[in-house]
Amino acid sequence: MTYHEMLGTPYEPNPFTVDVQQLKNQFRAVQAVVHPDRWVSRPPEQQAIAAAMSSRINEALHRLSNPLRRAEYILAREGFAGEESDKLDDMELLMEVMEARESLANAQSPEEVAEIRAENDAKIQDSIQEIERLVADKDWPALRTAAIRLKYLQGIESAAAAWPASVHDH
Repeated sequence: MTYHEMLGTPYEPNPFTVDVQQLKNQFRAVQAVVHPDRWVSRPPEQQAIAAAMSSRINEALHRLSNPLRRAEYILAREGFAGEESDKLDDMELLMEVMEARESLANAQSPEEVAEIRAENDAKIQDSIQEIERLVADKDWPALRTAAIRLKYLQGIESAAAAWPASVHDH
């Protein structure tokens, strides 16, 4: 059973387009049935099955509720799974990432960091829209590149969210 099926959301016409609130609602409904706490009085084999199902439902929500993880899951389902070591060949984006990280390292105030985050968030939103279009077009190679781009942008967001501690992490 696919993660989309588990959480009652269609894979077609575009598996990237999901209603996160609906996913969470369906997650709670399914967990109400399969959560291991509800199966403690049952035989051990039934408890084990419930635990495995609960774990898969947790993974489904984890994958489908986040745009990057959702794109990676779709790529894997379509036979275009990426590698942890995938790198971006887009030199312009790499320069943007380096500049953003440098700006974070040099930021002197929360307001400067907020400005960096706002600029980066706009790029993240653009990437998500591009990913949605690429999934609809079933352009898996371009989707893989766009997912790598989103990973880099989310890395900037994580570093900015952890500011000022993040500037001393590298």
